[in-house]
Parts: sequence; structure tokens; C-alpha cells
Amino acid sequence: MSWKYTDEYYKNYTREMWDDCAEEYVPLSLQLAQFHKSVLDLVRPRQGEQILDVCTGPGEPAMSIASIIAPTGHVVGIDLSANMTDIAKKSAEKRGLRNVDFLTMDAEKLEFQENSFDAAVSCFGFQIVTEPEAAAKEIFRILKPSGRAGFTVWGTGDKAPAIDVIVGPMLDYATPDEDGYLPTPYELGGPGELTSMLEKIGFVDSKEVRMRGNFVGESVQDYLNMFLQGSPLGHSLSEESNEVQDAVLAKAQANITRYALGGKVSIPAECVIVVTQKPG
Repeated sequence: MSWKYTDEYYKNYTREMWDDCAEEYVPLSLQLAQFHKSVLDLVRPRQGEQILDVCTGPGEPAMSIASIIAPTGHVVGIDLSANMTDIAKKSAEKRGLRNVDFLTMDAEKLEFQENSFDAAVSCFGFQIVTEPEAAAKEIFRILKPSGRAGFTVWGTGDKAPAIDVIVGPMLDYATPDEDGYLPTPYELGGPGELTSMLEKIGFVDSKEVRMRGNFVGESVQDYLNMFLQGSPLGHSLSEESNEVQDAVLAKAQANITRYALGGKVSIPAECVIVVTQKPG
């Protein structure tokens, strides 16, 4: 039976699925710290600045930024998932961070006045939001003149096996919509794709950097569980027939096993970092 992709359906699905797996996502999110550090090194948050973290998830890199720009700077982290922002609030409180706030908000409809922030980041959010161009336009709007922005997305599937060992087998059995469209987590990962989109909106002096890191797991099963429990992938797979589930899991386990050494797993992934700014 054919189906029709709609923005409303995808946004609601995204919110519900990330709400459901928010707690389990925290271990998976720790794998991203290496990439967060790289984008912050390029954006260079400064003391006293007002900075926005779009699609903050359980609070990073917002909390890292808060530590850098304290005591006079302030960070706001926003996410579509209320469960994610609840986790972020609790984490910030435990760490004693008083210069960061977390709000549940749609990245495509930022509830801030224009020219409000000195800088903005969005780490691995633009391959999840329904309309990344709309989210980029909103970031452009809320930045002050000469405001900086930094984005991270995954490279294409062949460049990000850490993700594709599981996503690849799932895409083998996925059904495109009636127009032949099939969402993937790699749509902005090609050379110049994200940079081109940002410059069409009005950003200038854009620079693309590619960084390789590794996702690690204590075992093949641990690695597989990290994604199935800590992301919407597990829910999506559970909606398939038993035969498809078995086939996907078998392929995924075989893929991950290729990267296992001494029982532990380490799989590379390419991250595309784009830094840019609003004209002064």
C-alpha cells in the first residue's frame, strides 16, 4: 500500500519518537561529544555572548557552551521533544549551571526576536527537522549582524558507517512514498550541500570542514542496542514484519561484527561541519 509523506506527519512522528527514547538516547549522545568540541572550536563562543543551541537534545553542546561563556554569557537550548528538554534541565541543575535555559520549541518557528543572539549552533539536528531550510532561515533571523553559526550533519552513508551499519539494512527494506521519496539521515551530507543551502538564505563566508570520529561499543550487541533503544530506529523496526526484523538485525549484526576487535567495537563516521555568519 502506498503512503504519502507530509510535513505534519513527519514532525509529529519525530516529536513522539524522540520523546519515547529520550532517556535511552543519553548514552548514544555521549558519542557525539568529540564532534561538538570541533564545531565549538570553530564557532569560538566568547564570554558575555548570547548563544542559541538548536535541537539540543539532552542538553549538549549547550551546557558545554555555558561553561565557556560564564559568568556573563547566556545560552538557550531548544528542542522539539519536551522529554529531551526536561532531561537537559535536570542535567544543568546537577552541574550547577545557572546561565543556560532549555525550552521546548520548534526549530522552524523560533520564538525569539530578530537580532537576539551573537551565535547559534545546531549539531546533528538538520537531518532530523522537517524543513531544514526553514530552520536555517529562522537562525539567520535571530542572529545579530555578523553573528556566527555552526552546523554539523553526517556525511553520506558510505562516509558514515557508524550510522549506516544499521540504517543501511533498514533502508534496504524501506518503502518510498507514492512519489518515490524516502527520508534518510544523509540528505545534507554531500560535498557543498549544506553550505549551498545556507548561502542561498543569505549567510556568508561559509566554510565546510570534514571530521572523522569513531562510535564505540563494548560488544556487537551493545552497539546495536545503543541505536535501537536510543533512537527512533528501534521503533521503526518494530513496525515491520517479523521476517523483515530478522533480516535487518542479521545484516546489522554482520555489519557491526566487521568492526569488532577483541569483543569491542569501534566504527568510524564522517561529520560535516559548516561554519558561517550573517552579514554585518
